[in-house]
Amino acid sequence: MFLRHPRLGVYACAALAAGGLILSLAGGATSVASAAEAAAPEAPAPAPEARSVWDGVYSAAQAARGKKAYDTECARCHGDALLGGEDSPPLVDQEFLKGWYGKNVGRLVDQTRRTMPSDGPGRLSRQLCTDVVAYLLNANGFPAGKADLVNDATAQKQITIEAKK
Repeated sequence: MFLRHPRLGVYACAALAAGGLILSLAGGATSVASAAEAAAPEAPAPAPEARSVWDGVYSAAQAARGKKAYDTECARCHGDALLGGEDSPPLVDQEFLKGWYGKNVGRLVDQTRRTMPSDGPGRLSRQLCTDVVAYLLNANGFPAGKADLVNDATAQKQITIEAKK
């Protein structure tokens, strides 16, 4: 089959040959591409690796940023020592952790973002909530690592909150 490009005035011949697509342009240029290559979707990105809060999933610098955000946005209800208040639960120690063991960090970030602060739920950015959760992990004795806790829900959901091994 011969086709003429409307603006370039170039004639091309398109034909299928042995599973490949051959385009031959007037003037001798030929391009061959496998039909499989042309139709193949990109390979999916590898799934994030499952990890534990004991693997150092946040940095000390991030925990420090999280403490500043906590002091500004959270301390008025949860207290300076994270022990809770009249209508706010504690964010440290066994009472807090027993509700989170076996769950993932992504769920903690999502719940924080969706429900806090109580007088304006959902107004805090995901990054700010991620930094606050890094501070909470630090305050609960989970070790810091070299890199920040990523601000990616899928990756955060691969990090399990576990009791000490």
